[in-house]
Amino acid sequence: MAKVIKTKTGKSITLLNPAEKGKRYANQLKTGKVKETGKKLTDSQKAWRSGYLSARQDSADCFNATKKKQVTNRRNKNSRS
Repeated sequence: MAKVIKTKTGKSITLLNPAEKGKRYANQLKTGKVKETGKKLTDSQKAWRSGYLSARQDSADCFNATKKKQVTNRRNKNSRS
């Protein structure tokens, strides 16, 4: 859940959880613009967002592969008994 905080200078900052941040980055890459400011994304901003999303995907793939191994190992142990 996003949380808006105020700094000492009065500036508002929105803190996002990883799922919200990923969704926001995906939308920005799709449109090519930052929704809040309306500015176009630079090449380095596009690369950063793309890298962030691919890192999340790599992490999810690793997590799922580990879970799959654990389930397979449990099944093998149960069949031996």
